[in-house]
Amino acid sequence: MDVLLTWVGARDPAWQNPRTGRLEPGPILSLLRSRRFDVVYLLLNLFSPVDDFRRRATAVLRNCERHFPSVRVSQKPVDLVSVTNYREIFHLTSDVVQGILDEEGRDGRRYFVYLSPGTPQMQTVWVLLVQSGLLPAQMIEATPPDLLEPGAPTWREVDLSIQDFPQVVNPGETVRLMSVLQAQNDNLLAENRRLRAEVELLRTGGALLSEGGIGEGFRLREYLMAQERVFYVRALEQCKGNASEAARLLGIEPAALRARAVTMGIRRRRRMLTQT
Repeated sequence: MDVLLTWVGARDPAWQNPRTGRLEPGPILSLLRSRRFDVVYLLLNLFSPVDDFRRRATAVLRNCERHFPSVRVSQKPVDLVSVTNYREIFHLTSDVVQGILDEEGRDGRRYFVYLSPGTPQMQTVWVLLVQSGLLPAQMIEATPPDLLEPGAPTWREVDLSIQDFPQVVNPGETVRLMSVLQAQNDNLLAENRRLRAEVELLRTGGALLSEGGIGEGFRLREYLMAQERVFYVRALEQCKGNASEAARLLGIEPAALRARAVTMGIRRRRRMLTQT
């Protein structure tokens, strides 16, 4: 039995190909047209400020029910704060993967991961999970049909067992590699968010109020927003970016915190690195 694990991307279930001007099947449905699987697990980013991946995943599922009725399709929501944070993607994806392995079992199963959908960081995490042995799977990638050489297959298995390719030997080494990739970036972003929040608070009159007076030009709405931004930033930092824990700390609903944090520019946007 062949089991496919894949992220749902911004081109699923279909996309307007700018090179051809046509509406074409997305990566997942294109792969299923040319490669048979018995089970498909759709990993979807539950929270996204730029797209509704739950809707996309459901559309993929409905298409599979219509065109590939013998394939069992399951959705696996993943609550990612950032689709470019290696550590977050690794930990949450690893948890989902281990749950799938427990649910499906290993005997009589061949696992495959699809590299094409998702951000580059998601694709890298698939490689790390497979190369470290945490996910006993074969990797697959695909090329859009209009970019294929004549006679070339639409998909191929990715073999990284070449002699010169660096091997990830254990989970500890995987975590160390991701920490090197992410640590400096996280520190700089956290410091930038903290400084911006505190400067905004001072700009709106925070210093004057702390001295016991209200100065000319004070704007209550701006001041309260700046106060709110400081608490959001501090709560997210204290909870190491865990939005649910930060929401609990502030006494609000996680969904409200996520939406408000995006509105105030606290949570990192994707910088247009969309899931493809």
